[in-house]
Amino acid sequence: MKRLAKIELSLESKKKLAARHYNKSYPGEMVHFDTKRLPLLKSETKTLPRDYLFVGIDNFSRELYAAILPDKTLNSAATIWN
Repeated sequence: MKRLAKIELSLESKKKLAARHYNKSYPGEMVHFDTKRLPLLKSETKTLPRDYLFVGIDNFSRELYAAILPDKTLNSAATIWN
């Protein structure tokens, strides 16, 4: 029984490892996209509009695209890909 439990544990760990690693076939198949509102600096007042950081990572090539834009709209997000 102990041997069977060890085998089951090793099989489970192999399945988990295989599930974590995946490869995409072509660029743009999967892109991870995030936005973050940037904090104000100490010298800035709260009335100033905040900027947003847009980041996109292509899963196939691992290329990173980043831009700091003034608003969080669809048009701003689309400009990162042009």
